[in-house]
Order: sequence, then C-alpha cells, then structure tokens
Amino acid sequence: MEQVDCAYCGEKTDLPFQCNYCSDKFCSEHRLPEDHRCVKLHQIRAKRFGENKIQRRKGIGRQGFIKRVFGKLGQ
Repeated sequence: MEQVDCAYCGEKTDLPFQCNYCSDKFCSEHRLPEDHRCVKLHQIRAKRFGENKIQRRKGIGRQGFIKRVFGKLGQ
C-alpha cells in the first residue's frame, strides 16, 4: 500500500481519510472537516444557514448574561 501525504500537515500516512466535502486526503489527526479547516464545509454551511453573521446588540453578550443571572439571585 502506498503512503499518502496529509493535505493539511504533509505527514505521510498509510491509511488516509478522504473528506466528504473537499475530497482531499488527510491523516487521522486532520480527518474531520473542522480539523483541517475545510473550505467546502464553510461554503456549504453558509449556503444552508445563510451568510448573515450574528450581530449582538449592546448588553446581550456575556455582560448582559452575567447581569441577568446575578439580578435574579438578588431578588
């Protein structure tokens, strides 16, 4: 069996994993789309879930969460 280079790190592997999205071959460490930063995965997710980025309003982030939690404890 021929060794194949991982498309992400270049490590030679006897048992490469092929990505279902980009069809490149990867070592066991980079086999998941998230682990090799698969461009196709991000494109598919953007089409499926919309390309709009989440926008937070003032007070709705972590600060707002903390205020809500501690506000309820003080009641």
